[in-house]
Amino acid sequence: MPTWNRNGQPPVFAPDGAEIRNLIHRDQGAIRLSLAEALVPAGQRTAKVYHQTIYEEIWYFLQGAGVFHLHHPGADGEEILDVAPGDAVLIPPGHGFWVENTGATDLIFLCGGSPPWPGDQEAQPWPPSHAS
Repeated sequence: MPTWNRNGQPPVFAPDGAEIRNLIHRDQGAIRLSLAEALVPAGQRTAKVYHQTIYEEIWYFLQGAGVFHLHHPGADGEEILDVAPGDAVLIPPGHGFWVENTGATDLIFLCGGSPPWPGDQEAQPWPPSHAS
């Protein structure tokens, strides 16, 4: 059974601007889920995006402090949650989301998703074009 180390994975930028290291995804043979590590530097935030397909994601926070924003489709406002190491959040398909780093160190979290990450076209700017 092969293993992959985060240090062997070059960082790339996700559509929302977070620095990502893909750990396990389609290139490693994953067919039902994927795992990446994300980093948002101190004082920075990601762009507000949504997943346009059935892609579902869980973020598990490892380091830093931040505020996570989730926008339910059709809702006027966002659900706002303080996040710290040990916290996990669910990002359902079609929901707008973004995170801001409110701490003095990098905000680092794992991103587990199903099915495996389909590519940068998956995350689109919020609001969805079909929203009113």
